[in-house]
Amino acid sequence: MFSTALALLRTPVHATIFPYPWATTLHASRISMVFHTNLRNTNSRLSWGAHLLGFLLMCWGGSLTSHLLLSLPPPQLYALGPWINYSAVHLLFTVLFHYFPIPDPSIHKHSSLPSRWTSPLPLLVTSPLFHFILGATASAGGGLLGGTFSLWTPNWQFSTPPPLRTGVWGFWSTLDIWAGGVVAVTYGILAGHPAFLPLRTSFAAKPLPVVNAQTTAAAIMVVLFGLRVAAMASKAAKAPVAAKEKVKTQ
Repeated sequence: MFSTALALLRTPVHATIFPYPWATTLHASRISMVFHTNLRNTNSRLSWGAHLLGFLLMCWGGSLTSHLLLSLPPPQLYALGPWINYSAVHLLFTVLFHYFPIPDPSIHKHSSLPSRWTSPLPLLVTSPLFHFILGATASAGGGLLGGTFSLWTPNWQFSTPPPLRTGVWGFWSTLDIWAGGVVAVTYGILAGHPAFLPLRTSFAAKPLPVVNAQTTAAAIMVVLFGLRVAAMASKAAKAPVAAKEKVKTQ
């Protein structure tokens, strides 16, 4: 099932009209919903330039940072495809949300699965820690960039990254960060990346095909975010009960 879904995400939305993958299109749609939700909650009025650029930075924060860590040029510097793909989706959603309510963006959660990363620096290629950091960066870079600079407000300014703010730090609230690292490491181990060769040797396990490794990593990501949804729902259900008990004891 997951392998079929991954294959579908790589196919273009339409071969002629919109020849961009479903994966990036769905990613753009989710970030657009998040951006518009934050924009509505803060009652901000942005110029078209700030509106579009803030959205693109939220979308590409992880990609730009991970390419920087790999000493590779990001596709946005040499290809028009990403600009057209993401801008078109955001403009469409901007028009739609002007007339219709914004749905819950959490139902469209999508994180890019790691592929075979390459880097000119052998020290990084053979480092398991770097794989974890790279996965976390690719997964949460855009969200951290958006929250740190409040890209949905008229005046961008540097502030404490959201996970480090008082009352925010926690196991589930930081899932966007560490889950990406876990998925990257899992993929590296299963696919037989040289960085994890000692671990694989100790278990005498053979590498899986790339598709199977990606499928397993995707399943782990789905399970982790599913558990967070369940945990947050349970916490939300207990909150009114705790409030009533507090009132009774006063």
